[in-house]
Amino acid sequence: MFQQCPRQYKFHYIDDLARIYGKPRPYFTMGDHIHAALKDFLSIVPVEERTVARLEDLLREKWQRNRKGFKDLDDEKQWGERALSQVRWFAQSQDLSVAPLMLEDFHSAELSAKITLVGRIDRVDQEAEGGLHIIDYKTGKMPEEIDRNQLYIYAVVLSKEQKLPVSKVSYLYLEAGEFQTLGPTAADLEQAADYVVGTVDRILSETKYPATINSYCGTCDFLEICPRKEEILSIAREEEEPDF
Repeated sequence: MFQQCPRQYKFHYIDDLARIYGKPRPYFTMGDHIHAALKDFLSIVPVEERTVARLEDLLREKWQRNRKGFKDLDDEKQWGERALSQVRWFAQSQDLSVAPLMLEDFHSAELSAKITLVGRIDRVDQEAEGGLHIIDYKTGKMPEEIDRNQLYIYAVVLSKEQKLPVSKVSYLYLEAGEFQTLGPTAADLEQAADYVVGTVDRILSETKYPATINSYCGTCDFLEICPRKEEILSIAREEEEPDF
């Protein structure tokens, strides 16, 4: 968030304004339910009962916990069908006999005297050769360019916490039905750790927290109090006008 917009970071983490301006988003609601359904599917459901129908039932069960962020019932139905499509693909295409080593576990690793990395990793499998495979589920659209930093940071945490080496890191894009896999090297992990340290140093030295216009401004919870609100809205209006 800081890399994207320092002012958004300040509003969220320093001023604690998310509790006032935060809004439920349908894509977060959908993603949360898909993650929860996949976790139970691979951890609780016996292998012989892992079917498309069983995973669909799990998704519907999770969906009842939280139905926030949708415009109306039609909008909710569209997001629900999108979620069902993703879990169907998973159940039809993936090895359902797999027994992940870790699922949705929280991990922690000290990076320096002032930095401790803490986060939850969707899934960790142990490969046949003994290495660890980190898998991060993605329920949104697959980007043109892979974000290596997130995967490598996960690998940094796990490599400090576990004795087994991290041999693979992957995004599993459920909507596109594709894996994007990297084989991190020691140099990759060192670079990722340096990236975190450098970013933390920038955050700690920041005093102005400039509002930075980017492609996510339209969905920012803090748009109404953003100092560049009018500029952002003006750009949005220009983009909506037809070009004759």
